[in-house]
This record gives sequence, C-alpha cells and structure tokens, in this order.
Amino acid sequence: MNSAVPGSTNRRAESHYGPVESRTNFGFVILATVGAALVGAGIILLIAHNWDDLSRATRTIIAFLPLLIAQSLVAFVLMRRNESRPWREAVAIFDVAAVATAISLISQTYQIQGSFADFMRVWLLLSIPIVYLLRTTLGAVVYVIGTIVWSCAREIAGLVRMPNPMFFWIFFLLAVPYFFSRYWKDRDSRETVTLGIVLTIALVFGLGFTADFAKSDLGGVAFAGMLTAIYLCGIKFFPSADGRLPIIALLGAIGIGASAVALSFESSWHMTREFFWGPRPLAGNIAFALEFLFPIVAIGLAAFDILRRRFQFSLAAAVFPMVAAITWGIANLCKPSAAEHLHKTNCSFAAAAMMNAYALWLGIDILIRGIRSNSVARANFGLLLLVALAFSRFFDSELSFVTRGLGFIVVGAGFLVANILLFKKRSAAVAV
Repeated sequence: MNSAVPGSTNRRAESHYGPVESRTNFGFVILATVGAALVGAGIILLIAHNWDDLSRATRTIIAFLPLLIAQSLVAFVLMRRNESRPWREAVAIFDVAAVATAISLISQTYQIQGSFADFMRVWLLLSIPIVYLLRTTLGAVVYVIGTIVWSCAREIAGLVRMPNPMFFWIFFLLAVPYFFSRYWKDRDSRETVTLGIVLTIALVFGLGFTADFAKSDLGGVAFAGMLTAIYLCGIKFFPSADGRLPIIALLGAIGIGASAVALSFESSWHMTREFFWGPRPLAGNIAFALEFLFPIVAIGLAAFDILRRRFQFSLAAAVFPMVAAITWGIANLCKPSAAEHLHKTNCSFAAAAMMNAYALWLGIDILIRGIRSNSVARANFGLLLLVALAFSRFFDSELSFVTRGLGFIVVGAGFLVANILLFKKRSAAVAV
C-alpha cells in the first residue's frame, strides 16, 4: 500500500525531527543509564550504612563485589546483547561506577594515601577500556568530563608549582579515536555531536592549562587559533542542510566573539617576557609548540577553503588568529622599563586599539550577515558583541556619565532598528 505522505515530505520531516527509531533508542539509552546509576547509588548507600562494623576482609569482598557483577554483565552484553545500545550504555555506566567504588573502598580500608587527583587518574585509566569494549558514547562523555575534573584538581593542588599539562593531552587523545569511529559511522547523531561538544570544552580547558604552564605570552594567540579552528571544523565537518550554524561551529563563534572582547583590554597585552625568550625544559617546549599548533591549523583550514573558493564561513572570524598574532607582535615592539614586572608600554595601548578595531569589525560583519540571511539570532549576536565591546570601553575608560549614557542609548537604538528591519524583511518575504 502506498503512503499518503510523499517521499520528499518524509525525508524533510526525518531530517528535521530525526528518525523515529533513533529518537526511541536515545530515550531508552537515557532511561537505562539513569536506572544503572540509581542502582549503583543504592548499593553504595546500603554498604555505607554498616561499613564501620565490618571486618577488613569483609570490606575487601564487598569492595570488589560490584566490580565482579559489572564484569559479569559486560560478558553477558558482549555475548548476548552486543547490538543493543541501551544495554551497552547502561552496563558501561554501572561498570565505571563499580570501578570508582572499588578504588575508593580499597583505599579507605587499607589506608592508602593519595589525593583526589590521584584517585581520578587511576579511575580514568581503568575506565577508558570500557569505552572501546562496549562502544559507549555516554561512557566516553563521562571519561572526558573526568579528564577535565582531574586536570582541575591537579591545577588546584599545584598552585605553587604548576603541574605538567602534557598528561592531560595524553588522556584527552585516548578518547579521540572513539570520536572518529562515531563520526565515520554517524556524524549527525546526537551521541556524536554531544561527544564533540564535550571534547571541544575539554580542548578549551587543556589549552588554558598549557598556556598557564608555558608562560610564553602566547595564550591569546593560541586561544584565537583554537576557537577559530573549532569554528571552521564545525562548518566543514558538520554541515547543516538548513543553513543553520552547526552547534560546534556556534561554540567556536561564541568563543571568538568573547575572546575578541577579552583581548580588547590593554591589560591583556602587558607582556611578562619571563619565558618566551629564555631557555625551556622539554615540557615547556612541547607546551610552546602546542600554542603555535592551533593558529597554524586554523590558518591552514581557512586558506584551504579560500583557495578552492568554497568557503561559507565569515572571513572576519577566520582571520582572528592572524589579527591576534599581529597584535601580539605590536605589543612586543616596545621595550618596557626595568621597573615594570607585568610590562606596560605604549605598544600595549596600540595593540589593544587594534584588537578593539577588530572586535568592532567582527560585530558589524556578524550583524550584516544576519540581516542579509534574514537571521534574527545571528544579527542579535552581532549586536550583543558590539554591546559587550561598548560595555568594556565604558567601564575601562575615564568617560563621563553623560557620555556613557549616550553610548547606551545609541547601542539600544541600534538593537531596535536592526530588529525592526529584520522583522520587516521577514514579513515582506512571507507576503511574497
């Protein structure tokens, strides 16, 4: 029997809402995972109730019991339920929780000394095989979030002496092959996009730790390159049929705008000159190379598409790493006075002025692109960027209250005018 709905309509509905089976499976995965987490939490609470009254041998058996149950479930899933994603995801989460329970209980029973960062490191190393064995995306998400938590714990514990961030990149790279396997299998699925978002956030943290360790004054340039690379990769590798900006590209675009405003402050271009020109250990050289890597990748991605004349991205956003690099060069032109530690020079002001001009250009470009594409969200984001830049200058400069008030009026009027123009354009398009 023929369907009453044409095939083209079915395809459009499926592209907008997603396949029915995929949505149902995703719901089962979430419910199964929540159930596994609740079971694990209940077991831990029951054990903790009488924990102090148990002997050391009994505690050891109880510590390993959830882990043995989890391993039995893993074997059952691999043999009987290997094609069921809800089973794999739920058992993976239960297994990860069992590993954490065993580590913490054994450490408490035998008084094994260690910090929270040590606990997280062991947990992560024992959890990553589960990701590949059970092909669990949710487990990979938990692993990457755990990597961020572990790195933050190391950073807090090492306030006096910054920890080596290279271990973060090793742990981070352990999850990358799984992401690629998910991408090649189904790049448009919620699981792949969610894992991509978490990896993107982890990249931001990792580069922050690396820049803090390197102390080479290149943090601003490195972040400009990384955020631009995220923006370009989101557009290139997660194309959207409806013309909307993919979520990963959107995160990169928001990061570019926020970083441009942050770098517009003069204090962002006070050079320390403590590390860039001096000798560095091996870890410092690797951190230094990583800071250079992201701008090079971003420029290469942009140049490749520009030369092929197939680019769909904003040129104003794509040149952010080059603008940041030129601004960094300007900030280093002037030599500071010997009395200055965080070196403020006349060139710092010139560098900040250039970054202000770039942020202004970026905001106007996004606003114009939003108006041309009839996108209210994009136009308002451009206006928000201009407002953020105006706010920064109002509170960063010695302006009178009258001048600041007039500035707010002008910016607010710009918001109203832009939205009125957009809605008029939309109404005219609908009428036609």
